[in-house]
Amino acid sequence: MTTKEIKLRAKNALKQGCLWSGYGVNITFAFINTIIKMVLGVFLSLGLFGSLLNFGLELTQTTFSYDIESVLNLLESIFNQIKVFVLSALVLALIMFVVKLLFTNVLTSGKLLWFSRNREQMMAPAFSLLFNGLKKGSYGDLVKGMAWRDLWQMIWQIPIFIAQAISGIYSILIVERILEVLRENYFKLSSYNVEKQILNEMIPSLMFLLIIMSVGAMIGIGFGVVTIVKHYSYRAAAWILADNPNIGHSRALQLSKNMTLGFKGKWFILDLSFIGWFLLLLLTLPFMLFTGPLLETYVNASHAEFYAYLRDQAVRKGLVTMEELGYVAVQDNSNQPPMSATEFYQNQVPFEQPTHAAPPYNTAPPYNTAQPYNTAQPYNTAQSYNTTEPDNVVQADYTAQPVEASQLHDTVQPDSIVQSHETAQPPGNVIKPDDAAQPDNMVLPDNTSQSDINGNNL
Repeated sequence: MTTKEIKLRAKNALKQGCLWSGYGVNITFAFINTIIKMVLGVFLSLGLFGSLLNFGLELTQTTFSYDIESVLNLLESIFNQIKVFVLSALVLALIMFVVKLLFTNVLTSGKLLWFSRNREQMMAPAFSLLFNGLKKGSYGDLVKGMAWRDLWQMIWQIPIFIAQAISGIYSILIVERILEVLRENYFKLSSYNVEKQILNEMIPSLMFLLIIMSVGAMIGIGFGVVTIVKHYSYRAAAWILADNPNIGHSRALQLSKNMTLGFKGKWFILDLSFIGWFLLLLLTLPFMLFTGPLLETYVNASHAEFYAYLRDQAVRKGLVTMEELGYVAVQDNSNQPPMSATEFYQNQVPFEQPTHAAPPYNTAPPYNTAQPYNTAQPYNTAQSYNTTEPDNVVQADYTAQPVEASQLHDTVQPDSIVQSHETAQPPGNVIKPDDAAQPDNMVLPDNTSQSDINGNNL
């Protein structure tokens, strides 16, 4: 599948008014993140503001002369303020990372879930899907899964952090040493060749700093490329966890690596194709908070299509089943043989087939619907083989019946079917291409309730 086809599918998925619904999801996500950053920034800047205030008072109360000692005192004060600023920035980064693990990642999963479900139905999904990860039973697994992904991304960046830390610390030591040497010899600065003597003393340290910075630059470039590759290798994990938060953190990451094997370059090219749009976005810089989410809606819809393409390839290769991703095929017509979610998915028209409409497997069938786990019985729940049905149940041809079968109330249900009383609602709110054959089954995710399909709130 080409980048052009992916974008075409994304545009089709955003029709029927879904564009502005997706924009609402993105702008809410951006607004929440902005508020969090502003609040944390205000609290952390209070300590920095106090330090800057003291520095300003010292400047206003000090009478400067044009001697070297006053200049050195000013340089030392400025250097101390720089150290305070760097320390405050590190503390802010640490706190933001914790907030990202506990809250932002969960909202990100909900946002991806919304765009993933949007391509699978005609009407826009419920806005509440943005907060779907905060529900009991999903939050802990989502935090663990996303944190596991972030941990491995950080592991590949450790050499870069170490090189930058060594360069930064050694630079601070060099500057402090230079100020110390100048203070010790400032009264000799007018003497002959004193400046040369000071430089000769500092040259070995400066040369060593140059070597450290050169090695650090090479490490940064090398592991920077590795980090980008690993970023695309782990990128599908967030979409997998959005489909099924309970799949397991290690399984989600390993499945992401398997799904993106051979496709990382295509995903990278897809991102590069949006460069022109982001350059145009700079023209609206004063209104970036409002225009950015609009472009992000188009980008997220394209990523949802690419993930669906990766999922299609993985299912057909046997790397994963649709059941493992949280999908269950439910049969509500006893005249049809049972079919698992994976069998249904594999029987659809291949994803690579060119089309100007949504994928054929998103078409609503007249008989079979998909029932999520959170409305039907759990997939792994032990289920009785005999269930009570009305007296007028039509028995399937393949079900063995005694002579008086028409008078019985118990029928044998296939044990591969998960069924609830809520499956009788006929779906009709999905994208249906004109040239697509009507399939007999449909697969929907387990973390989307029946009300989500109808566009209602959870």
